[in-house]
Formats: sequence, structure tokens, C-alpha cells
Amino acid sequence: MSSSPHNSEKTSGSPVDAVDLERDIRLRTNDVHFMHRSLKGRQVSMIAIAGTIGTGLFLASGKALANGGPVGALLGYIIVGVLVGLMMYSLGEMLVWDPSAGGFIEFSTRYVDPALGFTMGWQYWFQTVMAAPVELSAAAIVISFWDSDVNHRAIYITVMLIGIILVNLCGVKYFGEFEFVFASLKIITIVGLIILCLVVDLGGAPDHDRRGFRYWREEPFNDNFFGIVPPSKARFLGFWAVLTQAAFSYAGMEALALICLEASKPRVTLRTAIRAVFYRIVLLYVLSILLIGMCLSPTNPDLLQANAESSGDATESPFVIIITEARIKVLPHIINAVVLTSAFSASNELFYASTRSLFMLAQEGKAPRILAKVTKNGVPIYSIALCAVFGLLSYLACGKQGAMVAFNWLSSITTLSSMMIWCGIALAHIRWYRAMQVQGLSRDELPFRSWAQPYASWIVLISFLVIIFFSGFTTFLAKPFDSQSFVANYINIPFALILYVGYKIFKRTKIVSLAEMDCSSHYVEDSVVYSKYEES
Repeated sequence: MSSSPHNSEKTSGSPVDAVDLERDIRLRTNDVHFMHRSLKGRQVSMIAIAGTIGTGLFLASGKALANGGPVGALLGYIIVGVLVGLMMYSLGEMLVWDPSAGGFIEFSTRYVDPALGFTMGWQYWFQTVMAAPVELSAAAIVISFWDSDVNHRAIYITVMLIGIILVNLCGVKYFGEFEFVFASLKIITIVGLIILCLVVDLGGAPDHDRRGFRYWREEPFNDNFFGIVPPSKARFLGFWAVLTQAAFSYAGMEALALICLEASKPRVTLRTAIRAVFYRIVLLYVLSILLIGMCLSPTNPDLLQANAESSGDATESPFVIIITEARIKVLPHIINAVVLTSAFSASNELFYASTRSLFMLAQEGKAPRILAKVTKNGVPIYSIALCAVFGLLSYLACGKQGAMVAFNWLSSITTLSSMMIWCGIALAHIRWYRAMQVQGLSRDELPFRSWAQPYASWIVLISFLVIIFFSGFTTFLAKPFDSQSFVANYINIPFALILYVGYKIFKRTKIVSLAEMDCSSHYVEDSVVYSKYEES
């Protein structure tokens, strides 16, 4: 993007002379379209804290408790939370240094290999364009808590899909306000549920049962995971299953990188947003898992039945099971309403992420150039149109059993994408860090520096590679061997290899030399990113 002649981004520290300013004014007033930097700091921070939180935390956290026990689930979420936090700080260093770039798609191109940028870009687009209809269909299923007629599900999907498309067509300013409101609702609800669980744990609920750390003492880990013996082995494997599940729950945090093109004062805004990720990990995830494990037994029959049925509505939520056991009325309906809005909001942000990743790929020439065309209000119109077509996949959830199986299988093949993206981000940071050393550039110039570098990036890279490798281990424990789940769990790896090797052979790309790597920043204060489609 920085190579565009219509882009006023330049190397950091170089003066913006009168010619540059005059050209920027002329381009903005001559109907040359560009991305609008309209996202305010409060909006970006809220998106960073609660943006992509959907049904995972409210519903799937119960599976983590059942698999690992209260201690195993908490340890799993803490470990993965630390790794994700280190990854975000590594990404933050690069983003704040060069917010004019195309996020991790351009960083992997400039700092590692253009073939890696191509792979990460298309892998991320496929992940988000598939995850958006998954959340959308989940929202429609959640409504079945009140309306059990499955024939109405298509109507709900239609209404929500049209709503998401309209929000994205209105421009990033309105998208930001929409997400700010829904992210605030999620945070208020989760904080309220944490307080509620604490009250229940201390015996303040109508049942007056003071639980304390009862379940931590009685069953801290899962001694019967898949019926494995001895119990020590079952405990470890149950804990390991939580690691993989926690990684999926944290998925989507990297979407913050796509905001760099449309954030006002991006260096200040993104620096604050990256730091806010810590509160998301500790407050929204770790505290929630801690209190769920204090209030609910991992062998609770209602919890096990909910996990087996995977109804998709509030009855599956561990929070609702806790509330029901404590004999508190009405709240299940409120929680279901919040789960519904969370799923809708997560789908909206995933849809946004898929359109911006397409725009970034088109800007770099790694996708058809027409996908970089933007309207006067800064909307990548053709990228939105293409992603909207994939949104129609959510209707598979309304079909017969075969269609539903196909939909679940399609959604499953994206499960490793986030961890693979995180590995790519860590690798790009490692290469960038080393290149700065080779070129004699001081890290003191960076407007945002994270701690424990470059060791943090190495820890992220190695840890997630290990988790990826063992992510589908439960398919080997099933009797008979679950070949379909095995393929769904690991097909992303050969898919990424085909993208990388294919692009490398076709374009004959090379790994970027450390001495020749472009480590400079291309951001100029108050500059915008112009659509390269205007050049063609």
C-alpha cells in the first residue's frame, strides 16, 4: 500500500513537504476514493476488548470445564491467554510502528516472504468468511430458546444477514458505533455474570449453598477423560484438550490489525487498544473460567447433557446451569438475549474482517484488483459483495441432516487458522527484529515496545506449533477412529502448504534478506490509504 503513488505514506521521520500536502488535498477533493480514518479510540479499544466474543465464551466454556476440570480449565485458559497476549504485543510493535501497512498480511510479505503474505492473507480471509455465517447461524439457533419452530430459522438468518450487510455498507464510522454499543453490552453482561457467580459461590443465592472451592478439592482435574487409565494420564490429556479449545475461544484477536487502515490517529489508538487486550484476557476469560469452575461441578449431569446435545441456545451455557441450580428465575432469558446479540456482533466483525482482508490482498496484487475498489464513504464495495455471497452458507444450518453435516464440516476446517496466523505473526516479528539488528536500527525509535522480545515471539511460535500438531489427538482416542474429524482438524495444514508452495513456484518469490528488508515505517500523520483500483 505504501508503494501506491496515491498514498501519502512515507518513511517515518522524513518531512512532508508542500508538494505532498498539495497532492493529498488534490486527491481528496478530486473524487479519488480512499479508506476513511473514522474509527475513534474508544471504538477501537472496545473492539479490542470484546469485539469477536461470540458464543464461545458463553456456551463452549462448559466443554472446557468438563474436559479439564476446574483447575485444568483455568490453567489452560491462563497459558493460552499469556501466549495470545505475547502474540498481540508482538503484533502491536509492528502495527504501531507502521499503521499504514496492510496488517500482518503486508508484514509477512515485507519481513519474511511474499508467498507467506499470500498464504496468510487468503488463509485469514477463508477463516473469517466461513466463521461469519457460523456465528450468524448460531444466533438463529439461539432464538430457538423462545421460538422452537425450525422453519422460522431461515427468516431470522435473512434478517440478520441483511442487517450485517447494511451496517458494513454504511461505512466504518457507523460500524464502529454499532460495535461499540454491542461490545459494551458484552462487557457489562460478563462483569455482571462474574459478580453473580461470586455471590452464588459465597452462598448468597436463594439455595444458600456456600460452594467455596469445593469442586477444586473434590475433582480439580478430569480423572475419566475418554475413560483413559491411569488417572494421571487422563488428567493431562483432559488439560491438553482445554489448550486447543482455549485457543479457539481466543480466536479473532488478530482482527485488530485490519483496523489500522481506518483508525483515526492510529499510533495512539492502536497502542491503547493493544494494551486493552490484557483486560480482555484476564477479566473476560480467566475470571469467567475461574468462577464457573468454583460454582459448577465438571461432572454435573446438566452440564454433560448440554455438551452432548450442543443445542446452541442458553440451556447449554454453564452460566445458565449455575443460575438454574441456584434457583434464580428470569435470568436465563436475559443471558440468552445477550448470547444472541454477541453472536450477531461477532458475525458482524468477522464479516468486516473478511472484507478488509480481501481489500488488503487486492492492494498488494494478491487478489483481483477490482476488490480494492472503494466507494466515496470508504467502503470496499466488491469485497463486501463477494463476502455477502459466502454469507449465504449460513442457510445450510436450515437444511436437512446432510446439509447440516456439510456446514459443520466446512466450519471445522477453519479451526486451526487462527493459530497458524499467530505463528505467522510471530515469525514476521522475529525476522523484523533481527533485520533491525543487522541494519543497525535502534528499538528506541519504536513508539511502542513490548517486553521479553524477541523471546516472546519465539515462545509464541514454538508453543502454537506444538498445539497445532496435537490439536486433533482426540480423533485417535475415539473407537472406531474418527477419520472425518481428523480430516476436518488437519486439512488446513495442507491447504496452507498448497497456497505457499503454489505462489512461490508461480511467482518465484524468495525469502527477504535481512540486510535488504524494508524495516522503515511508511506512515505519515493524518494520511490516508488510497484504493489502488483507481490506478488501473
